[in-house]
Amino acid sequence: MRRDRFSAPLTDAEREFAAAHHYLIAKYLRKRRLPIDDWYDIVAFRYCRSVKRWFAIPALHKHSFEIIAFYAMRSAIGHEYEKRKRRIKTVSLEDKIPGADHLRYGDIATEDHRFYR
Repeated sequence: MRRDRFSAPLTDAEREFAAAHHYLIAKYLRKRRLPIDDWYDIVAFRYCRSVKRWFAIPALHKHSFEIIAFYAMRSAIGHEYEKRKRRIKTVSLEDKIPGADHLRYGDIATEDHRFYR
């Protein structure tokens, strides 16, 4: 795995800054209407990375830190949604097949289709 300068542990100054602005995580999740319990871990790591970037790239200071953090957390959520789309979805044989006029998966399962070829 590639490590860059933004994935190193936070310095003391960065930790203090992150703690002082920690409320932004909950503010952002509330704004997006996402449950904190489900999304906190996903956005928290990107939030910490935005703190590292804030300290490392002074040009970012022309924007508020809130904007920088919100963009970072939005990116984390977008990547999570993309990752979830790629996951294999479990279906029941009782589920209706989308766009198949109320046909169920169980209706097409036969002894011949028992093994994937």
